[in-house]
Amino acid sequence: MSRLSTEERQDMIIDEAIKIIHAGGYQSFSIRELAKSVKISEPAIYRHFLNKEDIILGIMNRMLDFDYLLEKELLTKKTAKVKIKHFVLFHFEFLEKNYEMTSVLFAEDIFNQSEILKNRLKFIIQKRKSLLKSIIDETHSDGEIVDVDIEDLLTIILGTIRLTVLEWRLSGFNFSLVERGKKILKTLDGLIFIKK
Repeated sequence: MSRLSTEERQDMIIDEAIKIIHAGGYQSFSIRELAKSVKISEPAIYRHFLNKEDIILGIMNRMLDFDYLLEKELLTKKTAKVKIKHFVLFHFEFLEKNYEMTSVLFAEDIFNQSEILKNRLKFIIQKRKSLLKSIIDETHSDGEIVDVDIEDLLTIILGTIRLTVLEWRLSGFNFSLVERGKKILKTLDGLIFIKK
């Protein structure tokens, strides 16, 4: 078996960290447990990451990768209306495939213990809000969207995504997040877009 590269080993460590947090919450996440799960020594973990906080930053970098992928996808969409719909659905599709990530996203205790992690999360949220705001600004100039406060609309759209994902988590992932997302999009369509 070939030796893993540093990047592959770091990805493996991050994958296992997400699984541990998903299975038992952040309080169950320790370097000892992680080393056992990855089948390497604790010092080997520290060769790749400084500490637990650094591993969580690695997980958050995956969230930023999601954002870059989303931005790239949105460039292929023609109208602002289609972009907004894709923005919402892309979240649901990603999380349905990566459901264990929701355990990190909804673990507020992780972010309350570290200013670095809290600031990174704020940066990610602001980045998404800015992306969505730029699309909504497009719809305003095209006259496609109802005339409402943009900040309120951002809260409605992002809050809808978050609440839907939370309900999905609490149900034990018991329904299709993507199908629920499509239904929500029909409602959003009727609420925010002007019929021509």
